Amino acid sequence: MRRMARWLALGVLGLAAAPACGDAFGIEDVLGIWNTQSINGYAVPGAVVYEGVTHDTQYVRWAFYEGGQCTLTQQVDGITDTYDECTVHVEQESITIVFLSQVWDGSVEGNRMTLTDPQDVVWVLHAQ
Repeated sequence: MRRMARWLALGVLGLAAAPACGDAFGIEDVLGIWNTQSINGYAVPGAVVYEGVTHDTQYVRWAFYEGGQCTLTQQVDGITDTYDECTVHVEQESITIVFLSQVWDGSVEGNRMTLTDPQDVVWVLHAQ
């Protein structure tokens, strides 16, 4: 009887732990290219007002790599730039990005990411 109770207890613990392992959320869930769909409600591509200035924004793409590295490539006002000073940490569907020494916080739901930059501007991204 004791033996059966011990096996049942182990079985229950195994069942309780199984969903946590299968539902774990990590960097592998955001790897790849994410296109910015909007910046503070302004559609991308389009005219985006940021800190009071209107910018012709063709695209802003984030790329997330294994090991927590990321890059941002954008074409704004006819100029294309790529920034590599970017790291990402993902935990329980929340995301923290350190981009050009500034901290951005956000969340991920499926193929949609919402980020808030240090100026409290909301960025909505969609996985490619």
